[in-house]
Amino acid sequence: MHSFGEIRGRLIAFTILGMMLVPVLAVAAPTVSDPHPHITNSEQNVEWWENTRMDLDGDYIHDAIWIAAENNHYEYLNSDGRISVIVDFDRTPNEADQMMLEKEVGFETQFRYWLIDSIAGTVELDRIHELIDIPSVVFVELDGRLGVQMEDVVPTHGVDLVWQDTGYTGAGITMAIIDTGIDGNHTALDDLDDDNSTNDPKILAFYDAVNNPSMTNGSEIEPYDGNGHGTHCAGITAGTGAPTYQHIGVAPKANLVGVKVLSDEGSGSFAQVMAGMEWTVEKRHEFNIRAASMSLGALTGAIEWTSSEEESVNRMANEMMRAGVTLFIAAGNSGGSATIGTPGSAEDVITVGSLDKDTAIAIYSSQGPTEENRVKPNLAFVGSSVNAPDANTGDGYVALSGTSMATPGAAGVAVLMYQANPDLSPFDIRNIMQETSTYRQCHYMLANEPCAEDLIPKNRQNNVYGHGHVNAQPAVDEAANYFYDLSLSLNITLESEYGEDNRVHIGQGESIRFNLEGGVQRVQWRTWDMRDNWMDLAEFNVGQEQFEVTHNLLVDRLRFLPNNTIEGDQVILVRAITGDQASTNLAVGIHIMGEEKIIQSDSSSSLMGLLVGILALLVLVLLLGLIFAGVQLRDRGYFNEDGGFFGEILQTEYTDAELESDPPNSG
Repeated sequence: MHSFGEIRGRLIAFTILGMMLVPVLAVAAPTVSDPHPHITNSEQNVEWWENTRMDLDGDYIHDAIWIAAENNHYEYLNSDGRISVIVDFDRTPNEADQMMLEKEVGFETQFRYWLIDSIAGTVELDRIHELIDIPSVVFVELDGRLGVQMEDVVPTHGVDLVWQDTGYTGAGITMAIIDTGIDGNHTALDDLDDDNSTNDPKILAFYDAVNNPSMTNGSEIEPYDGNGHGTHCAGITAGTGAPTYQHIGVAPKANLVGVKVLSDEGSGSFAQVMAGMEWTVEKRHEFNIRAASMSLGALTGAIEWTSSEEESVNRMANEMMRAGVTLFIAAGNSGGSATIGTPGSAEDVITVGSLDKDTAIAIYSSQGPTEENRVKPNLAFVGSSVNAPDANTGDGYVALSGTSMATPGAAGVAVLMYQANPDLSPFDIRNIMQETSTYRQCHYMLANEPCAEDLIPKNRQNNVYGHGHVNAQPAVDEAANYFYDLSLSLNITLESEYGEDNRVHIGQGESIRFNLEGGVQRVQWRTWDMRDNWMDLAEFNVGQEQFEVTHNLLVDRLRFLPNNTIEGDQVILVRAITGDQASTNLAVGIHIMGEEKIIQSDSSSSLMGLLVGILALLVLVLLLGLIFAGVQLRDRGYFNEDGGFFGEILQTEYTDAELESDPPNSG
């Protein structure tokens, strides 16, 4: 029988144990949950779709969809009652998710993205709500419409000083023009050296998300531009200025990749633009795409209002920056405050406003703040009356104005910075350009005088000029001096000769030769890939005035880069270093032939080969000696059966055997 004290102690123990088990049981107990997790626990992070301004009524359907259905201006609703939408998931959608959409609600897929968690396509308007019931679907957006946003820029921003002081002209770097396409036959854009006898195309690849979205390797479609806007932008970034060389682009030796996301009429859907953006990221290593220019933005109208950070295009733009592609986007041409829309309103990108020739803000240049009250643009660049290639004219030029013209100009400065320092991240590029820009107070329109953001102590950004107008020379200098101090007394020149394609051809057992000046202590080299790093040339000795990069070194380097080919066109960078100073980077286009190395023997292997040879010779001499001795013995009869040494042995053997089988008679 238990005492009262024992019973009381056990009750207390059980009570405490029960209190400890309640939370565990509560978690373990089965609950009836919504298969679609729209509402998150208050203790969890709130996902973007939970409080986006695109959904004021809280039904997880873009409010603009219903406005679009009633708006006939852009014909969002087709004759079959279908509307283009972007379906957002809480994870990266796979083929099974796509098939479920198509099976359950009759969805017609256009693109499935991996950079953001979305699928674009069309659905019947009256079945929009059914999309929300699909597992893992968290939001349905309208596939909005985007369109184009439209003499002497180079000296205004100090680009000519960069050319003169450093020789940087964009060589080895590739810019993506995400626009209406590029006219690949214009004389300023067809090749790098304006010499028709050479085969060195400026445009390395072309993707057409409008008319040929399934052709994705970059070489299946010849570059074209039925509108002309993209061609003009491409010329501002990297045009050679041919035939008169009066209107040279900011980075005339840079390569281009054309990404057509807008039709020949100058408009395109969110889905098409995002397909081009994602393709650019996917191909960034293959073509060394370091930066991209997007001179496009939301069309004006009753429903192209949106600039929310959560919009799919804005999210894709931010992901491009994080993936390693520096993205420049036009601020827009609506003028006045709070007029920067999608995708220029994206937080991480470099949004560019437009200046007049006197570097005052252009009257048409869109201004911040964004919907989230974020200060935009980031920078300003001359975009008024800019002369650049006129598409489909062969060699003509035309003057256009707009933030569309300012954006590729600012992007061209980033190309020069990447040639000076390929180790920079997109955020390094943005920060350096902002820090080196010329600060401008926003005393322009009465509505913006004084600008409230200018009154904030130590604030360098306002909603008119951003951080200020771009200065190329200090931006490139800071990029070059990021790790080493730039020294113009150290110099590298190429000794090897270029082929007809303006590349140095290097096969097995061959090398690329360089000359040095300035008392160089170290030499470093790298290939153009963004995953690559600088390497010291181990074979270089202090005081040498020449060095070489061998085929074997290139093969060793390139074979370890994922999804990279060894044979074919590449670009290498070389630099000379003394102390904490480095020369300018020399970019050399090369063509590699053969993927296998030629193994060259070293001293140890040579010694081993010598020893093996001596041993082989001794064996041969011994063998010859044995043969000679055998011949001498044979001549002396030692090999006869009836005589000699062997004859005696045979006879003895026979007699012994005979005795064993047939012993002789004793009588």
